[in-house]
Formats: sequence, C-alpha cells, structure tokens
Amino acid sequence: MTAGFPHHSRPGYYPPALSEELSTYVATMAAALVPGGAGYPSGREAQVGRFVAERASGQDAEVLAAVAQRWPAGSDAEATASLVAMERDDPTAFAYLRELVYHGYYSSRRVLAAMIDRGYAYHGAPQPLGYPQSEELLVPSARRGSYTETTEVSRVDG
Repeated sequence: MTAGFPHHSRPGYYPPALSEELSTYVATMAAALVPGGAGYPSGREAQVGRFVAERASGQDAEVLAAVAQRWPAGSDAEATASLVAMERDDPTAFAYLRELVYHGYYSSRRVLAAMIDRGYAYHGAPQPLGYPQSEELLVPSARRGSYTETTEVSRVDG
C-alpha cells in the first residue's frame, strides 16, 4: 500500500492479482482498442497492461479471466475481432474493459506528454490536479447556505 494516500487507484493497494497472461491480454486488447497514431502511443506503448495489473483487485482478475476466456486475444487481429464481437454481443463486458483501458491510457505519462505537446493543459489523475485552477476559482464568489453547530441543533416536533 502506498503510504500517505492509500486508495484503490494507487499501484499496490491490492496485492498482485493479475497473472502474466492476463496482463498480456489487457495489453493486447488495449493496443486494439487504442491503436495510437498522430503522435499518440498505442494502448500497448502506453503500458496499459502494466497500469491495470498494478491496480487490479481479485474481483477484477476474476472478471478479466472470464472476459479473456470468452473473447480471446492471441494476436492483434484476434483482439480486434473479439472487441467488435464483444461490443455487439456483450456490451457490459465491453464497457468494463473499455473503462479499464481508457483509465490506464489517459493516466499514462506517455499520453500526457503527447497531449501537452499538442497544447492541452491537462495534468492527469488524481483530480483535482487534472485541470489548471486558480485561487479565484477555488473560492466561492458568493456565500451560500449556512452552518449550525451540532450542539445547537434541536428536535423539531411537528
């Protein structure tokens, strides 16, 4: 567990759960789902498989194993065919895998560098570091609501 910020989105929060085969499966599916181009890395080059492996829970491993069994990815061509069929025939599994891949992809330093090279002012996860902020934006311009101490609250019988 990462000291100072124990959160399931951080690497090492869960004990290693993905086998080498599942990590490779995720990397192959990530390359098919995000092929890269125009200066952006592919899902494999962005190391999505590693990202997911470092953060996957035991439950994630079980779900991914079931997905991998039903939708094989022994090659890039097979991964592409499986993704097309999965999106059509099993949208829940497709959405699950897509979410893992996209989260890993847009958390990759390589992808963030490509975005910054193109002028995007994005800093990646975890938020609130994602977009530039100023003190002016962080402080409300008008006071709204109120605060009552717990000891000052009394029961209202109606």
